[in-house]
Amino acid sequence: MPEPLRALLPGGLSRQRVTAIGHGIGATSLAMALTAAGTEHGGWVGVVGVPRWGVLVAHELGVACERTALVPDPGERWAAVLSALAEGMRMVVAQPVTPLTQKMRIRLQTRARQTDCVLLILGNWPEAAVQHSTSEPRWHGIWADGHGRLARRELTVAAVPRSARAASTTVWLPDRRGRIAEPAPTRLVECWQSGSRGRDRIRLGLEDAGDDGRVATQDGPDGIFRRCYHNDEARAVAQLQQVIDQHNHLTWRDVTETSQPLPSRQTPSVPAASAL
Repeated sequence: MPEPLRALLPGGLSRQRVTAIGHGIGATSLAMALTAAGTEHGGWVGVVGVPRWGVLVAHELGVACERTALVPDPGERWAAVLSALAEGMRMVVAQPVTPLTQKMRIRLQTRARQTDCVLLILGNWPEAAVQHSTSEPRWHGIWADGHGRLARRELTVAAVPRSARAASTTVWLPDRRGRIAEPAPTRLVECWQSGSRGRDRIRLGLEDAGDDGRVATQDGPDGIFRRCYHNDEARAVAQLQQVIDQHNHLTWRDVTETSQPLPSRQTPSVPAASAL
């Protein structure tokens, strides 16, 4: 298992049994991150029936492409191709092209057990030893006004083993380098809150996330919550100043260390990036 996901399955992926990943945003990326372990130390992996498998993305996530056998369109012989590849592969990633009967699923699982192969299925598999899912995808790098560039994606990954308690964790998938990584802990630098109550109440925060850069957070109005990571400190500061400028009719107060209200219509002075 990749380091950021080891808490989900301390024992790693089960060889001889099926691991399934449900359909969802980020499911293929998760499969690639798990597949990277299969190509370590000279191992080979087979990918069957996944036409959208991006070789470059897989490479960035750590998959050794020179030891990957791709069969994007196996046609009606999907099960036969999977069974054949299991013979010489450490792991086989497959996406069923047609619904499978229980008898066929059990036969393929038996094949994986006989060949000591990890079988990773993209889709539903009722007999799976572990069912993974991905949820709450959130891209970072785009400002509230639409400007910016996609930099990385926050993703919640859950694991539901058949014989253990479910667990979940939040990871970068991908991070700035195209890899899977744990988000760095954040430390609050500055925090402001509008003096109004109700629908116009807004809370802004500027956080330090270490190697992950600066984090601009906005809570409100009307239940809006935004959390955006920026490599450039100045962009995080500018994003918060933009919100303040848009709501300069509100009374703001600095609540980082004090709750003393600022004069009406006065906005907090956002620190310069060089001073952070």
